Amino acid sequence: MAAAISPAAQPPASTWAVRVSTLLWAALALCFLTGLPVLLGVTWLALPLLMLLAALLALPLAWLWRRVWRPSRARPWPHTWLRGSAGLWFLLCGLAAAPVYYLAITTETRPAIVPTVTLSNGPRTVVLQGMQHVGAERFFQAVVYDLEKALADGYVLAYEGVANSDPEADAWFRKALTHGKDLGDSYRELGKICGLTYQIDYFGPVVADAKAHPERHVTMDVTTRAMKQEYDRLVGADPTFAAAVRKREAPEAADDDDDASGLVTRLIAWQKAGDERQQMLAGTLCRGIMTHVMRRSGQGGSGELDPVVLDFRNRHLATQLLSDQRLRIYVTYGAAHLPGVMELMKREPGWKVESVKWMRTIAAPEHLEGRL
Repeated sequence: MAAAISPAAQPPASTWAVRVSTLLWAALALCFLTGLPVLLGVTWLALPLLMLLAALLALPLAWLWRRVWRPSRARPWPHTWLRGSAGLWFLLCGLAAAPVYYLAITTETRPAIVPTVTLSNGPRTVVLQGMQHVGAERFFQAVVYDLEKALADGYVLAYEGVANSDPEADAWFRKALTHGKDLGDSYRELGKICGLTYQIDYFGPVVADAKAHPERHVTMDVTTRAMKQEYDRLVGADPTFAAAVRKREAPEAADDDDDASGLVTRLIAWQKAGDERQQMLAGTLCRGIMTHVMRRSGQGGSGELDPVVLDFRNRHLATQLLSDQRLRIYVTYGAAHLPGVMELMKREPGWKVESVKWMRTIAAPEHLEGRL
């Protein structure tokens, strides 16, 4: 039988309280040190502002603590309040920086990825390459290499790209889908903030080949007129879609879009005017948010206009691929389209998935320095 521990051998309650307090303060100090680089990278004013907030929050908490924990009443009230203020300040500094660390870790541990799907019915082969307009340099380099290899292997390259048709439909497209903005300029601006690149800037070799051998390149997408006709048809035939469109076009929805655009504009201005540390933080935040958005869009999209932007174009692309008589076609299309197109093609007799590989699209830029 084990010997009983004598009362003298047991640590008093005050000793346990000191140990717990020491561990707690060590954790708070670590929290403060972790958040310090991020907060100083944003602005040094973050520290005194959080200190003021902590002092205000500590007032009711210190009063409550003195009511609950009787030994604390032996110390003066200012002592309890100052300790509480310091502890809360350390905690708030860590919590304020936590989103930056979360987004940075998420970008690395749960990266945005796109598939390359190879389908075949025996004589014919179709490769669907998921694309992203803004991504890491390494991603676009790998895609261009695969496209060049596909050309060497006798593939025809097919691209995404809604074609202009007439002024009315083009104006509707700009208003409904691009908010009147030039998408190329927007993508380049987003790439600069995120430390990423715009896909068009890496497709020079493919563009040169298209000029020299136009028969090996084709666009498989709809026109703005076809999209507007499908949009009008759904508004009249689908009550759910019509209700979603009315909600999207309501004034309050426009205000939300303006608020979002204003937030992006302010982020761009802050990033441009900031120093190197602020630009680095802006890039981390941007890549993390993009990773979250791209992971969701890779599942097929969830917008009000998906029946037109995704479903309608998916059917059009699948129909063209199935009816085309060329033996090898390599398609580069937005990753959100691939699940729907793949399912439509698999429904046809004889078509099946031969292989799937995944490519990472978002990563922090590399800065390598050496000595010669």
